[in-house]
Amino acid sequence: MGMDVIGCKPSAPAGEYFRANIWSWRPIHKLIIELCGDLLEESLLVKLGYNMGAGPRDAATCMEMASRFDRWMESHIEGHGLDLGLRVTREGRFVTPDDIARNPAIETLSPYRVQDEHLKEWVEFLRCCGGFEVW
Repeated sequence: MGMDVIGCKPSAPAGEYFRANIWSWRPIHKLIIELCGDLLEESLLVKLGYNMGAGPRDAATCMEMASRFDRWMESHIEGHGLDLGLRVTREGRFVTPDDIARNPAIETLSPYRVQDEHLKEWVEFLRCCGGFEVW
């Protein structure tokens, strides 16, 4: 499951389509809220978390979003993650609280992560999409 983000008026192939699985969309969505909350109405910010066709429909807003993501990425080169309580091993196996209790030294991380390269693709999509819808 994931988010299919469709460009409204793409100016280049990079603006036609952006795909993010649910694990990477959550951190992207959180960054949209943090970085662009003043650009988008609160109801739209909420709807961007669902496959409902929500999104800004104009290129100017998307260009400003791209600029803000660019500035943020200058000092965050390792991507972005959210710790929402769910844990996995580095190999991607889900870890339960019982697993951690039995093996407190087990190395875990949050599955809600987006890599730097994927964020760069997101920024390029924003620059070229002419507005977008999240499905």
